[in-house]
Amino acid sequence: EATAAIERAMDMFAAEIGKDAAEVRRINLIPKFLEPHATAIGQTYDVGDYEESLDRVLAAADYTKLRAEQAARRASGSVKQLGIGVSVYVEITAGSSAGEAAKIEVTQDGRAIVYTGTSPHGQGHVTAWSMIASDQTGIPLDKIDVVWGDTDLVPKGGGTMGSRSLQQGGVAVHVAAGELVEQARKHAARLLEANEEDVVFDKESASFHVAGTPAVAKSWADLSIALAKDGGLVQETDYVAQGATFPFGAHVSVVEVDTETGQVKMLRHVACDDAGKVLNPLLLEGQIHGGIAQGAAQALLEEVRYDGDGNPITSNFADYAFISAAELPSFEVIHMETPTPRNPLGAKGIGESGTIGSTPAVQSAVIDALAHLGVRHIDMPTTAERVWSEIQKQKAQGNS
Repeated sequence: EATAAIERAMDMFAAEIGKDAAEVRRINLIPKFLEPHATAIGQTYDVGDYEESLDRVLAAADYTKLRAEQAARRASGSVKQLGIGVSVYVEITAGSSAGEAAKIEVTQDGRAIVYTGTSPHGQGHVTAWSMIASDQTGIPLDKIDVVWGDTDLVPKGGGTMGSRSLQQGGVAVHVAAGELVEQARKHAARLLEANEEDVVFDKESASFHVAGTPAVAKSWADLSIALAKDGGLVQETDYVAQGATFPFGAHVSVVEVDTETGQVKMLRHVACDDAGKVLNPLLLEGQIHGGIAQGAAQALLEEVRYDGDGNPITSNFADYAFISAAELPSFEVIHMETPTPRNPLGAKGIGESGTIGSTPAVQSAVIDALAHLGVRHIDMPTTAERVWSEIQKQKAQGNS
């Protein structure tokens, strides 16, 4: 009934302003833009296609079918009611620091060492940085080592804050690797006694040769040995980003609420998180999965509580509720890429996206499951105790 009332209000508003009703229903979403967009409050977004992310996640979730199932459960008076929550978000990443340094050294056995100030912290940086360097230089992944944390060896860096790792630290490696190739081309031209513009870099064989004569080539090892007396083959780069990026996305969460006990069970969670150009889909999904789990935990379980004297009563994991795989469904991740023009990789941050989209979607799903009973709000976390108490409150008021 509430949904129908909202739909009627939108239709009336559309008629008043002379707009199509479908357009009005999306009026709170900025239309697709591939050039910087200045908002009313003065923030400038890089790129965005918010409607597309919402369309994709609704289609993947089969939203219409979910609403039909919900209506059937309500009509039957089922104890276990279905709730559907939808969230759409845009966030800022790499907003706190604009620069990062990287250094790449080629050893005399043809290996590469990548020095970075962006420490790994279990986020797949070693894999990602190796992939970036390999893509530019042709040096195999198993011949690339990543060094971090040693301030005597590593260039100054800004760290991992604000989902900046790939789009600043990774881009620094990307730029350094490209500059390394160009530096090596000059040295190869001298060794091959050819003009620099005639020297071709064959990424597949990771070697340099004169166009038309691939049989005579210089490898990375050859170049490193030749330059040993001059400090070796090394390239260091300070990369400065053009500005922050603005990842976006949409989530749909489906929960089942037991109206007799207040227990909430997550049935499905569908996420479309656009982080620009995807470097490694496995790492991307790992970030999203972890984020959804953390966001769901905030909506359903996690809370620091105190007694009447201000003493914490959730001081250890025996008392503090935290999420595990047993409480979570298999997440459904929908891929979408809208590359940003603010760095050469086109990458945006992904570290917090899962948490931003999931928490409001899960929270809204719980409220939605009980909306027909008169429930309009439950404080997070929506524990069984709080949900049950709110149901009893509504019953006492004659709303169910």
